Amino acid sequence: MSDSCPTLESLISLGFERWQGQSRPLVYGRGPADAIVAMHGLREPLPGTDAVVYRFADFDLFCSYTMNRFMRMTVRVHGVIHTARTLAEIDSDMPVDLEDPLEAAAWVSFVLNSNRDELNPMPDWFLAGQRNAHLVERALMGRDAWERQRAYEASPKCRIDRDFARPLRRNLQEGISWLESEAEMTISFDGRVLSIDFCGRVQEVVAEGECWPSSYRVSVSPEAELPARFMSRSVEVSVFEGYLSLDRLRLGPCEPMT
Repeated sequence: MSDSCPTLESLISLGFERWQGQSRPLVYGRGPADAIVAMHGLREPLPGTDAVVYRFADFDLFCSYTMNRFMRMTVRVHGVIHTARTLAEIDSDMPVDLEDPLEAAAWVSFVLNSNRDELNPMPDWFLAGQRNAHLVERALMGRDAWERQRAYEASPKCRIDRDFARPLRRNLQEGISWLESEAEMTISFDGRVLSIDFCGRVQEVVAEGECWPSSYRVSVSPEAELPARFMSRSVEVSVFEGYLSLDRLRLGPCEPMT
C-alpha cells in the first residue's frame, strides 16, 4: 500500500486521486495505437497496483507504485496523450521516498515538460515543480556533482567574443614562450572589461558577466597550455577551485588579491 510509498501520499496532497480502476472513455475510439499502448500498461495501471491519477482535460496521468525492470520498487509515471493532434506515450520512473510534495511536483513536472502544451489546464503544482527543477537535477547528477556544478555556476567568470579571445590567446602564448620559470599574472573583471597584467604588458578586452569580487594572482609556468582553437563563439574565462581557466583549460593556480 501507499503507506510504504511516501511519494504517492505527496502526490495526493497535490491533488492526485487514488486510482479506483475507472478510466475515462477514449475520446477518439479504440484503434491500433490504443491496442499497442494498452499492451504495455501505459494507459492505466495494471490490476492490483497501488496508484494515483491526475485527470487533465484530455488524458489521465498515472503514478504507480511498482517494480521496474531492474527489480527495484519505483513510482512509474505513465499515461497516453491521445487527442486529435497528438499521440504521445509517457513512461518514466521517479523515487518512492519523496516526502516533500514540492519535490514530487518537481519530478512529475520534469517528466511532463516535453508535453506541457497538452496540459489543459496547467495545474499550479506543475508550475511550482518547474520552478524547483534543481531538486531533480541534484538527484539525477548525484549530490556531490550537483553541488560542484552549482559552485561552478556561482564562481567568478566572464565570456569573451571569439574574435577578441584569439588575439588575447596569441599575446598570452607569446608571453609564456619567453618564460624560464614561473611568473605572476594578475587578472580582474569589472563587469565590462577583463584586464590581464602579464610579463609587463597589460591587456584589456571587452567581456560579459558579473563583476568579480576581487582581482586574482595567477602562477603561470613555461609548461602552461592554452586552447589550440576556440570551438564556441563565446569563450569563457573562469576562476574555480583555485585555478584560472581559459575555455575550460586550466592556465595556472590562482588566489584572490587582498
